[in-house]
Amino acid sequence: MGGVYGRIMSIAREEGAGPSFNAEGLYIRFRDVLGPLVEEAGISPEVLTDPDVLVPLDKHCRLLELAARRYGDDAIGLKIGYQVHPKDMGALGYTILNSPSVLSALQSFVRYLAVYARGCEMALDVDGASAYFLYRYTITDPSALERRQEAECTLAMVKTVVERITSTKMQLEAVGFEHPSPDATSEHKRIFAAPLYFSQPENYLKFNRTVLEQETMHAEPRLFEVLEEHLAQVVTSQVEENDLVAKVGNAIAQSLSSGVPSIDDVAASLFLTKRTLQRRLADEGVLYNEFADEIRRKLAVQYVKNTNMPLTEAAFLLGYSHISAFSRAFRRWVGESPNEFRARGSNAG
Repeated sequence: MGGVYGRIMSIAREEGAGPSFNAEGLYIRFRDVLGPLVEEAGISPEVLTDPDVLVPLDKHCRLLELAARRYGDDAIGLKIGYQVHPKDMGALGYTILNSPSVLSALQSFVRYLAVYARGCEMALDVDGASAYFLYRYTITDPSALERRQEAECTLAMVKTVVERITSTKMQLEAVGFEHPSPDATSEHKRIFAAPLYFSQPENYLKFNRTVLEQETMHAEPRLFEVLEEHLAQVVTSQVEENDLVAKVGNAIAQSLSSGVPSIDDVAASLFLTKRTLQRRLADEGVLYNEFADEIRRKLAVQYVKNTNMPLTEAAFLLGYSHISAFSRAFRRWVGESPNEFRARGSNAG
């Protein structure tokens, strides 16, 4: 996908502090729903009163999944996302509110997502007459495998934000989700009013590119410039933080289905020499081969323990061409086979 606007990518990656989500006003707005579950999800109850608390992204995903199960509402992420107001997103939300057009509003999402959330990224792509707003995860720690509710919440939030700033319905051509189709999709159809596609490579909203030209209501251009400059400074300071280990981990995790990438390949992707990368990792107390093996181990345990994924698929995603090789590695990591580990977890639950 290309086009006149090209692809605008966010720089949101795992920062030194790890993948996280800025509570801002979301937890406060939905405290009646989320409040009783925050501690069970491992989140400090401070999020219900302090909009500046950072929540680990895996725990935020877990909280929404807990809410879906606790309230028996499989569409709770959609419903929360569609009720979000830009003001719930702090400085980013006010920047979007004062963006002169839908294009600049979505560009703000893409460019400054790192201020609001880390461990995920957004992109805006224009291809011919259609535009795509994409949302994907860059989490290296695999503890947030269950993220359907969060993904649906985010896409619904983007749609409702566009509708709020333009005072018009956002007409979509299609909506795609990474996760498989749920049993019921009536709420998806109600909120998105567009063809739905599941088990996609990434989450996306597809719409006519003319939507990007829509002007927003009540925008203040001078305020927009001030807020945008502020966010740019915040993002710059985040990028300057020491997040080399996270970047290396991300490069390894994204390449595992083709096998563990060599340190030479990872160094090249980061525009470093092999020697420089080894030295900088050593300064952080990290040995490349051990680090890559640990990422593989964590993903393997999560795939086997927290999903119903066939073991052959898990083996493929981790770069093993044969299930037997995966089983031997798994036994080395945890002391039992994948089948034994999964069965023991099921019995314990």
